[in-house]
Amino acid sequence: MRSRVLGVVTVAAVALFTLLPLTTTDPARAMGLPALLDRSQLRGLTTISMFVVLTSAWNIIGGLAGYPSFGNVAFFGLGAYATALLTDPDHGHLPLGVGLLASPLVPAVVALVVGFPLLRLRGHYFSIATLGTAIAFGEVINNMDFLGGATGLFPPIIRSDLLFYYLMFGAAALTVGVTWWIMRSRLGHGLVAIRENEEAAAVLGVDTTRYKIIAFVVAAALTGLAGGVFAGWNSFVNRDNVFPVDYSVQMILMAVIGGSGTISGPVVGAVGLEALIQLLAGGSGVYTQILLGVLLAVTVIFLPRGVIDFVIGRSRLTLAHFRRSLRQTSV
Repeated sequence: MRSRVLGVVTVAAVALFTLLPLTTTDPARAMGLPALLDRSQLRGLTTISMFVVLTSAWNIIGGLAGYPSFGNVAFFGLGAYATALLTDPDHGHLPLGVGLLASPLVPAVVALVVGFPLLRLRGHYFSIATLGTAIAFGEVINNMDFLGGATGLFPPIIRSDLLFYYLMFGAAALTVGVTWWIMRSRLGHGLVAIRENEEAAAVLGVDTTRYKIIAFVVAAALTGLAGGVFAGWNSFVNRDNVFPVDYSVQMILMAVIGGSGTISGPVVGAVGLEALIQLLAGGSGVYTQILLGVLLAVTVIFLPRGVIDFVIGRSRLTLAHFRRSLRQTSV
């Protein structure tokens, strides 16, 4: 019953986010329809859609496979630079559509190369290694004159917030769809087995190396696609705005709060948390960070499986559940 209600809410939300921006178009105004969104709100929805992509893509490797990467932002940056390089008037000068085709391919190839050594590590060793890799990629690109160096690249300005909203929203829908397909495939079952007990999964015949590499490459490609759309939307790319460590922290935080390892959990976490961040954007950044930290601590203690499990699962805010959660989250 609760799953059915969640499905209805999901369909209604998708329809709302699809149709609402259309009220800002000229045909809608010609028909006398009121504009239900202004430009800043449309850009806010685009940012929310971007974090849905980032969080859901991270969930494939971090939630399903149980390999919490802190370096997925590297693929966002590589995708952004691939699109920016191909569309920059001083370099490729190609149409945006061609540039966007490269945004998932470049990160996927890089993930395939670096994935073999990185995925031999586990736990915090893997997390630290991926974080270091992301920082290294940013520093290398920042010192390459061909890629604009510290100045960055300047893709052509396309004045259409509506276009980039639908591109990012489409990327979000694609990412959620890929997650849905993976969770119902043999690959998804293999990733869950790796997350629960990698040695046992290998004994049962799961090709753990191949499954982990596939998950890592798919997550990188989807993350890079978001980076490519961001490059065209922002019309400026440099190390600081496409390799921010904050993005890695936020996508993990959103997945954990919503419920990692599920389809809807990362989506709920990304939408809710990014909306909260935008709501608090006018206040002190310090207080916002404190609030996010407290929210994460409360979620881990009381709802270790995320908000989605509380809504449609068996989690309840009772004393017994609190004690059980402490046992589950203690070392």
